[in-house]
Amino acid sequence: MKQILTLLFILSIAISNAQEVIAFELGDDNRIYLKGLINQSDTLNLVFDLGANITVINKTKMEAKNVNIKFDTIVNNGGGNGTSKESKSFNNLVKIGTKDYTGKDVLGISYPESEKLDGLIGWDFFEDKIVEIDFESKELLISDKLPEYSDRFRKSKLKFISGLPYIKMILYNGKKKVKIWTMLDTGYNSTLKVYYNTVIKNKLANEYQVIGKSTSFGTDGTVAKSDYILIPRIDIGGFEIYNMPGDFAKTKVDSDIPALFGGNLLKRFHIILDFKNKEVYLMPNRKINSEF
Repeated sequence: MKQILTLLFILSIAISNAQEVIAFELGDDNRIYLKGLINQSDTLNLVFDLGANITVINKTKMEAKNVNIKFDTIVNNGGGNGTSKESKSFNNLVKIGTKDYTGKDVLGISYPESEKLDGLIGWDFFEDKIVEIDFESKELLISDKLPEYSDRFRKSKLKFISGLPYIKMILYNGKKKVKIWTMLDTGYNSTLKVYYNTVIKNKLANEYQVIGKSTSFGTDGTVAKSDYILIPRIDIGGFEIYNMPGDFAKTKVDSDIPALFGGNLLKRFHIILDFKNKEVYLMPNRKINSEF
């Protein structure tokens, strides 16, 4: 399958505006991996996850990576497949790039042994900064102000739902048009997931070509099934993408997430995030016409 974009810009970006440039690896799972430390640990592979607002350590990797964390309490942690009880630690030191970040809360979650990630950091790590994600150069650019070239991007409103960033998506099917707030989730490896309540509310079930089935597993052991469907056209930030696969959930779960965009879509854009002013700037990159 190949997508067609109505407007394509290739932009050469200067980085002189950034106070810090953090190199990352784009994994085969479409996630952004940063090198970091927690409490003087060995070097960790930490996912930069816009779909999280807290730092997380993978409890199954703690011993191997010499992570010294004292967990202080048990909290409810909400996710895409529901809510689970997890351990939480206060006042930790996290090092990302060249900087130390003190006083950080860390949530402990046990991921499967097969997972590459040693943990993750959420968007709130840089909530008072401008964060630029350059998937072509594989760099995060952290700044105090918008770069001068931001006016060459398309700007959209960010809406925060339950403390996480969303952008409005328009979903097309023939003459039918549905607008949905959709989370920007760099921790999700696929393209688009529309959750059960949103599918039912907008009468999306059985409206699209089903090209497969998928199953996702929550950290609490819950199992959610979806139809893997072909979407004729979507609009994200004023850019149209055609014939994109996505998941429409068939299992009702205890979650208030309406929908989310994952790394397999987001990696096709150069992204600037202005969290304080609740704005996101998008520009397609050279990956935009690559196959899903």
